[in-house]
Amino acid sequence: MIRQKVKPCLSECRICGSPAFNSNFGVISCNPCKMFFKRNALSDKKLLKCDFDDQCEININNRHICASCRLSKCLKSGMKVERIRTSIRTAPYNKNKNKNKLSTSLVKLNEIEQ
Repeated sequence: MIRQKVKPCLSECRICGSPAFNSNFGVISCNPCKMFFKRNALSDKKLLKCDFDDQCEININNRHICASCRLSKCLKSGMKVERIRTSIRTAPYNKNKNKNKLSTSLVKLNEIEQ
């Protein structure tokens, strides 16, 4: 007996109109719109500016052009910032800390060789 995979009910992303399978942050949306919202919803909205008086049409072909209008459409469609899970680690990753470990290790190796 051959088993066939049952395809989930295909829906349309409420933000850009592309195919979507899941509800993300309270709205049926595609993965690109989900990740866009996750990256931008918690950032300073003043940094996102529309060059076209906040009148951009967001669809699958041009969703990447205006981040300001796309984020606005996410919020107007019902995506909730409160549903974004935040990381347990709240301190920013410190690259200099790892560089210091590497340089002290190199110094110790040089001392051993000499």
